[in-house]
Amino acid sequence: MVESRAFRFYQKVSRFSLIGLPYLNYLSFLGLFVVLVFLIRQFYKVVLQSQVCLGLLVVSGLMILSSSFAFSKEEAFLQLTNFLPFFVFFAFLRFLLKGSEKLEQLATDLVITSIPINLVAFVEYLIKSPYIPTQMQRWKFIDWLRSAPHKERAMVMFEHPNALASYLVLILGLGLGLILLQSVRRRDGDRPLKGTASYRPSLPQSTYLPNWLVYAAVYLNLLGIFSSGSRNGILIAVSQLVAFSFFVKASRTVLISGLLSLLGVLISAALVGIGGRAVSLEGLTADPRVGVWQIALELIWERPLLGWGLGNYKFLYPARIIDPVYDKIFHPHNFWLLLASEAGLLVMIGLTAVIGYICFRAVRSLITNQLAPGDRPLLLGYLFAFWGCIAFALFDVTFYDARINVLNWVILAAIYSFTESSVAKPMAPSMLC
Repeated sequence: MVESRAFRFYQKVSRFSLIGLPYLNYLSFLGLFVVLVFLIRQFYKVVLQSQVCLGLLVVSGLMILSSSFAFSKEEAFLQLTNFLPFFVFFAFLRFLLKGSEKLEQLATDLVITSIPINLVAFVEYLIKSPYIPTQMQRWKFIDWLRSAPHKERAMVMFEHPNALASYLVLILGLGLGLILLQSVRRRDGDRPLKGTASYRPSLPQSTYLPNWLVYAAVYLNLLGIFSSGSRNGILIAVSQLVAFSFFVKASRTVLISGLLSLLGVLISAALVGIGGRAVSLEGLTADPRVGVWQIALELIWERPLLGWGLGNYKFLYPARIIDPVYDKIFHPHNFWLLLASEAGLLVMIGLTAVIGYICFRAVRSLITNQLAPGDRPLLLGYLFAFWGCIAFALFDVTFYDARINVLNWVILAAIYSFTESSVAKPMAPSMLC
């Protein structure tokens, strides 16, 4: 497909909107909305030719039906805004993400622009630390920051430390994929050396960054996740690093850096705890999530097919309260329990099937070597990132933050784009790092 001048313009708008997403969220949403309108006008005739989009259309219908029978219909229809617009966004965004050049550029942009977030998170963590001198605690700015909710946990510009951690595990996954891609290029000579007559950059010049900068940007996410004090975030980051280590057999530098990062996270958590909480088995078993999940299961049993209505858990919880300390809980702290209890089992199974099908196709393309040589490590990075989304959803629900919701669907659209547009070229398993 030959890209028109207008198409390239809207690609730039989407790029800068995603770069500014955590910093200028309202302006970024406006930019993405403008891009979406353009894409709808261009591709509305072909979007429903995809089985995935048809599946999302069916899920949308079931969500609307569930909302019509909700405990609080007004709340249920309002909560549809956390799903239906993002389904449309995903369906059309894939047309903008075709080609590994754009996907690498996207991952690079998101990783590099996370650097200030992680540095600020660490500074906030230090300021909220109980070890800061008493005299400094009286300073107005420091006193104001320490009086914020969630003591000893950084939030930066997010409304909750877990939202910060959820965002950063997505970026960490993308960054690990970029490190794998760099390692492949260094070892196998993906392109001629810069400065030679045959040099032809396969990506925009701006995406080529010094290796040390990419490494620093990626591993700074571990610092940010630790500063958030999110146990879920740290466990997911550890799982990403463990998975990453299986794909870097030939690069000693990359392997050592990954293992040292993993060791550093574990030692820090053991010595100083996580968000002011010591790491212990007792802390995990006493977690209020267990009682919250039990209530969700009761609600599913009572109304299994259509559920109680999106966003209605918070209205039903007070009558079944598990602990006076937790008098307000807004969701079941598990994405699948939320869908099943609020929208019904049909919605939960349908949406899981659609997303599972996309991930299945991506994993199959990796196993059967149906990707161009440079695409495999990049796709792994997007899969690492989406694993961060899935794993975090097991213990918390963060899609209420529209920035995280956008990024989740962008990553899924990128994974889907890989399986649609990648050139089918056999590649030996050793082509990985």
